Amino acid sequence: MDETDFPDPERLGERGPVFKYPEWLIMFIAILSVKLKIKTYIQIHKMVVKYWDVIAEGLDLSPISERQLRERLKKILHFPGKPAAFIFQLFPELDQRQGGQCG
Repeated sequence: MDETDFPDPERLGERGPVFKYPEWLIMFIAILSVKLKIKTYIQIHKMVVKYWDVIAEGLDLSPISERQLRERLKKILHFPGKPAAFIFQLFPELDQRQGGQCG
């Protein structure tokens, strides 16, 4: 988050003033999914649940639901097979044309 100067957004509206899961955590999950070459939202969620103790270490949060994770990943424009642009800024060795594969 510091590297890209990406602000932690606050949600306005009926669902509450602040996201329960911080934006940096969703971005970290997106990075892990690319590095692990995970191809579907369901597989991303399974990875998150399996490694939640490590991913969310120090946070008092239960694992994010598959639906909410999918929605949050879509909001940062991260799609399995078509990673979010910020990932290529942080990891230029990844090949954008090959969906985040190391080139």
